[in-house]
Amino acid sequence: MLQDVYQLAFRAVRGQLDLAGVAYTEDDGDLLIGPHRLGLSIVFDGFTRQGNQTIAPVELQIRLDGDEGNRFRIGTLGVGDTQEAALKNAIMEWHVLAAMPVLAALGADAGAPRRQAVSTVLAGWRLFPGRAGLRGTVPPTLHSAGTFYSLLLSALREEVSRWETTRVFALRSIFVMASAEEGQSAGRLAPVEVQAAVDGFIKNDLTERLTALSWPTSGGAYFYKQLFVLRHDT
Repeated sequence: MLQDVYQLAFRAVRGQLDLAGVAYTEDDGDLLIGPHRLGLSIVFDGFTRQGNQTIAPVELQIRLDGDEGNRFRIGTLGVGDTQEAALKNAIMEWHVLAAMPVLAALGADAGAPRRQAVSTVLAGWRLFPGRAGLRGTVPPTLHSAGTFYSLLLSALREEVSRWETTRVFALRSIFVMASAEEGQSAGRLAPVEVQAAVDGFIKNDLTERLTALSWPTSGGAYFYKQLFVLRHDT
């Protein structure tokens, strides 16, 4: 089954490279994209059931240029009527969450002409946001065009401004996850729990700064997660 997950994931990566017109070769299970080597590590312990649905919990690590895979590690839950559908949905979510921004940062952005006009730079690092993973009653302001999203980017800019200046090409990541409970408690809205990681490791001070933001509420529970890939050029 691990091999099935592996093939689905690499098929998604190759599909984006082909669509973007970026040349690549395969070498010992990895992909060579220009000067970069990209590989995958997968953790999958089997399916679970919830009612009539099959759930596939999958964790994928993108190993770039020989690193340990922490920078772009993402866990996903694929849900479907069958095991095959659940796995495909897990890989589809992983692709838009993590693989797409990493590949875009490597020059394989299939939507490059459109995105170049709205490229965002945070403290000298070019930003490649993955698609947000949203579930539940999501407030409109949490979407990328919403007002809160601008506040979030400002907080991320503050974090990036503290990074050590690099003289070489570099890719780094920030992962943000937030969950809001449904309802109110003692007349106050239930708090939003936030977790933030830099390069795959929890960063407490960033978590505290993001928690202090006025996260939007919707009256219902929601879950948000997003991977931000940042590139610094020489």
